Amino acid sequence: MVGLLKLLGYESKAGGKTGGSRRKFINADGHIISLHEPHPNKIVKCYVLRQIVITFKERGIL
Repeated sequence: MVGLLKLLGYESKAGGKTGGSRRKFINADGHIISLHEPHPNKIVKCYVLRQIVITFKERGIL
């Protein structure tokens, strides 16, 4: 997922004060995508993929 977001112009942004598993990605337009990092495995959940697809369709990326 990180590689795909990077290809689409999103950069990883450092976590907030609490850290945790939340990861934020921001593009040049200032659009932020906020996701939980999957753990203990690095397998992205289906609901996250659906959420990303919906977001990309709304933004005209897909």
